[in-house]
Amino acid sequence: MAKTSTKPDDAKTVTRPVIIVTAPGGPRRRAGYGFGPEETKFYEGDMPNAELEKLIEQWRDDPLLKVDARMEEVAAPVEEPAED
Repeated sequence: MAKTSTKPDDAKTVTRPVIIVTAPGGPRRRAGYGFGPEETKFYEGDMPNAELEKLIEQWRDDPLLKVDARMEEVAAPVEEPAED
């Protein structure tokens, strides 16, 4: 039996690193951001890398926050045709 894909053939995706921060114990604020039990995602390119690295360090220093990093497939940016 052949495998079938649930993805349309014309759908293009890219893999991007994502940082996911949660506060499993309830609301928590750290470094100017508020977190709760739901995931808050930060994608590479959302802010300068140096700033994101500094924030990640501050979040990891808080024992009540859970900080994860993973790769996630997202829709590829749509390329607009060049105008002549």
